[in-house]
Amino acid sequence: MQKTLADMANYLIRLLPKKIPDDLALDTIFNDIAHTRSMREGVGAFRDFMYCVYKHLVLVGARYDKPKKEAHPFVDGTNIAPAYPFLCSIASILTNIGIHGELCENGQTITLANTDALIATNNISRAKLTASKTTDCLLFLIECGLQVEGIELGADKPCLPILTPIAFSYPKNAAMLIGLKVMAIAQCQLVTSSIQDILLRCDYRALANAEIDIFATLKDLILPLSDDVQETVIRLHEEYMSHGYKCTYYALRFFFRFTYYCRSKELWRLNISLKNGCTISIKSTNSNKYPDVVKKLPQQLQDKIAKGYGCGKKLGITDSCDGGCRGFRVAIDDNFVGIYDNVKAWIDAEMQYMFKK
Repeated sequence: MQKTLADMANYLIRLLPKKIPDDLALDTIFNDIAHTRSMREGVGAFRDFMYCVYKHLVLVGARYDKPKKEAHPFVDGTNIAPAYPFLCSIASILTNIGIHGELCENGQTITLANTDALIATNNISRAKLTASKTTDCLLFLIECGLQVEGIELGADKPCLPILTPIAFSYPKNAAMLIGLKVMAIAQCQLVTSSIQDILLRCDYRALANAEIDIFATLKDLILPLSDDVQETVIRLHEEYMSHGYKCTYYALRFFFRFTYYCRSKELWRLNISLKNGCTISIKSTNSNKYPDVVKKLPQQLQDKIAKGYGCGKKLGITDSCDGGCRGFRVAIDDNFVGIYDNVKAWIDAEMQYMFKK
């Protein structure tokens, strides 16, 4: 069953950083926007604004929800355009305000020259927005505290003025406008093949335009989990990294993957997604070679192994692909704390056999 727009908003709330560091590092591409201190405050204010946006979406999301049939039952919701078009439009409009808008001298407003700049294509939306979609988005943002001047939004048939300037302000905290410009520029100039969304997540780490701190990023993303589960995930990460193993990080829109390798061979993955939450995927293809270890595992893990590795459809145990080719998936929740030692014993046994030759 597809997740609703409200579900997605709740997920994005969990992804927002809990706090923006006081010593936030910023790339030189932002130097012309404002003083460093003002930009740091602005990013924090933008984070707070997006929290308000998502909380409001949780309340009124059904108003804009247009669920579409999923192309694949186990594809994580990485592309918001087809699944959540309203959210995509919101992100596109915010990006264009930040990219094309001019901050006034006192920083109280951002002004766009015309509506063409407001509905322009960008790396979030590849198509210009219609007048009705733009109006819906602006009315929603007004409900979230943004003020808009220069467009008549109350008309029965929306018509966007071509030449009239449009001014945006945020009386609750004008610093947000600076943060919006920073995040919009980052979204358009700092996205990479492994980090494809910055603005909606308020991904402050991307603003430094430097090598990713994988451990710090992992700790950020697991913050919504309970303290015990966080400690267990960190313990698992540190135990393997202490042996000199490699970990890579990949973020496709709103799907996050930490992959752990030994001698270039994948051992396991830690995944975070809207559909499946936080899970670990173990690519165990040799479990039949160490039955003594398998017998000692909890029944829930033995049951997974008994079904076999690979696509459930090909194995004849499901009617459609169950994502089995990605590995045996185990939820990282409160139950994971109790089976941690068993999971580690399973991974270690797989690894020992993998390199036995």
